[in-house]
Amino acid sequence: MERGKVMRTFFAVTFLLISLQIFAQKITLENERLKAVFNEKSGVLEKLIDKQTNWNIQHRPELGLSFYMNVPLENQRFNPIIGTKQNVAKILFDQTEKKITFTWKGLVSEKGGKLDIEFKGTAQLTEEGLAFTGEVINRSPFVIEIIRWPQIGDLSIPDKEKTFSQSGIDYGGMSRFNIYPKFQNEPGYFAVDNPQNWMEFPYTPFVLLSNEKQGLYVGYHDTTVRDLVQFKTEMKPGYVSYELWDTGVNPKGDSLADKPVHYVFYTTHFPFVQPKETLKLHPVVIQAYQGTWHKGADIYKAWRKSWFKAPPSPGWFKEVHSWQQIHMNNPEDDIRYSYKDLLTIAEDCAQNGVKAIQITGWTKGGQDRDNPSHDIDPRLGTREDLRNAISEAQKLGVKMILFTKFTWADRSTKWYRDELIKYGTKDPYGDPHYYNGYAYQTDVQLAEINTRHFTPMCHLSAAWRQIADEEFTKTINLGADGMLYDENQHHGGAKYCYDSSHGHKIPAYIFGGDELLAKGFEKIKNVSSPGYIFGGEGNYDLEFRQYHYSYFRVDPGHVPIHRYVAPHEEMITVVAGYNDRNLVNTALLNRYIISYEPRNFKGRLMEFPMTVAYGNKVDALRRQYTDYLWQGTFHHIVGAKVTADGAPYENYAVFTDDKTGRRAVVIVNYDYEKSIKIHLKLDGRQGKLYSATPEKPEAVPFSGRATIPSNSALIVIEK
Repeated sequence: MERGKVMRTFFAVTFLLISLQIFAQKITLENERLKAVFNEKSGVLEKLIDKQTNWNIQHRPELGLSFYMNVPLENQRFNPIIGTKQNVAKILFDQTEKKITFTWKGLVSEKGGKLDIEFKGTAQLTEEGLAFTGEVINRSPFVIEIIRWPQIGDLSIPDKEKTFSQSGIDYGGMSRFNIYPKFQNEPGYFAVDNPQNWMEFPYTPFVLLSNEKQGLYVGYHDTTVRDLVQFKTEMKPGYVSYELWDTGVNPKGDSLADKPVHYVFYTTHFPFVQPKETLKLHPVVIQAYQGTWHKGADIYKAWRKSWFKAPPSPGWFKEVHSWQQIHMNNPEDDIRYSYKDLLTIAEDCAQNGVKAIQITGWTKGGQDRDNPSHDIDPRLGTREDLRNAISEAQKLGVKMILFTKFTWADRSTKWYRDELIKYGTKDPYGDPHYYNGYAYQTDVQLAEINTRHFTPMCHLSAAWRQIADEEFTKTINLGADGMLYDENQHHGGAKYCYDSSHGHKIPAYIFGGDELLAKGFEKIKNVSSPGYIFGGEGNYDLEFRQYHYSYFRVDPGHVPIHRYVAPHEEMITVVAGYNDRNLVNTALLNRYIISYEPRNFKGRLMEFPMTVAYGNKVDALRRQYTDYLWQGTFHHIVGAKVTADGAPYENYAVFTDDKTGRRAVVIVNYDYEKSIKIHLKLDGRQGKLYSATPEKPEAVPFSGRATIPSNSALIVIEK
């Protein structure tokens, strides 16, 4: 009896090998949230159901998909391996772990026949969601360039009375593509058979396929940045009307020209698996959610907590403060300020309560010229002039931040032609990648006649990183308080480097070198200046592991999804108008540091006194209620409801005082002429409500209703 009980337990919890001869046709992974049904002979995902809403995400089993690869032959670039045409060789099913692994061997390609490639695709239901991983063993003589895994062959629209879209993080805010009822075609009509659009990791680590009430989270849970991954949606068979190709129309019927109308969603990995190489794919996690996009982003936030650790930063940087950016010179030799003039700029800042200056165009040749040189420009003064200006500004209490750039090399320089070209990223044909560069000021350059063009540098090259370290050391030796690394978040469209002299895999994903470069800088600054801060332009989220802050430009329509998933990371936004209350209010609303930039960062603070005066009032308000508005947690619109003149209103944000759990709500009126009458309802209210404004910061009792004048803001505090 005891032996029989042990055997029954053993078979209940251990692996079950299921061969092709088994009679069962379906294998199901199921928990309280999701139900996933796979075909045991093909490995096709036939059904994916959100059990809590009955959304049949993968709708028609006959349109289901498994995996897809492309394996170019010597003279045949297009050579797909279509998973639905392959038979599963083995299935490993762990019922206890809710995990299934399909193994396909001897894959048959469309143009090259059978290839000695083995793919193990795993799906597992975890607390995070349905996680897809994989392992590919390449015994063929060819490179496996891409692998699509997982794929949803018939992504259904949960409510055809509403819109449906794909969204993710981009440059601090939200990027969104329409899927239904109009479909945006990203690559252009000439490039593809079927309309499609995509978003890329690491710019966004996840996408949300959603309407306003529910959606599907798809996240790439990797922190190594080893491979490019695209989240892609495709509409088949195509548009009803060719003249509408740019916006697209999806019929509500089930067929078009006797072909099923459907959407395909897949994640494409670009691992470039070499012959005789075995490679594991990092997890792609799928999870359904109910509610607005915030509920989908919460899934990423929960995973983010498992690995994210912010770099230590100096005390001044964590306090409420504002910046100014000043431009000294550009590539057309429009010299505006000398190094000695920086002390005058710093005096402006000290008099106006501005804590830091970002100094742009201080290097040889001016902004966006002679990169990656970080030498001083003799036309602006001496190195000692710059050091002295920095030191004297610091005595006034003004921090000095140097604009830097290590992404490019200026192709017009002798340095590039003689040496740096060796460290530029190369395309598959051996040519350096090309980036157009930026035009400044003069009519000739604005017409892009004499623009200085760039080549992206390969941060995976140790030799290049040594040069970059030397240039960075030049900046840190000037005694400044930090740097802003402009364009640290992209590589000008270059993605993979094929230069065999760089010491990396061929090809290698260029973004994998971003962390290596930042860690090299971090090591130098820890020795020379531990309190030195790093900033980047529009950091992708993984860069916050090394960078203290992200700098970007937004507008009042900006959706702060990055602030939502990273509520305590420092973000700086630009205020550039002459009475720019709306962008100041946007900074208040989203807990952004203000960067004053009169005349597109070429002027002085006294040029727009109304903007500075209002910005100071907003910062004073944030200091007075810092536990809520600065040290607290940002929730966007979650936790409250606001109406304006009786209609739903969304220009507000909820903050939580992390010490007490009490909340504050910031409500902004962006209208230039009209006031609005608002009504606030705070979910689960805990205390009495009080209100304040930048003009009247002392809190007064709040009844739930108020009138907010044009271009103004109101905060409501729970005490």
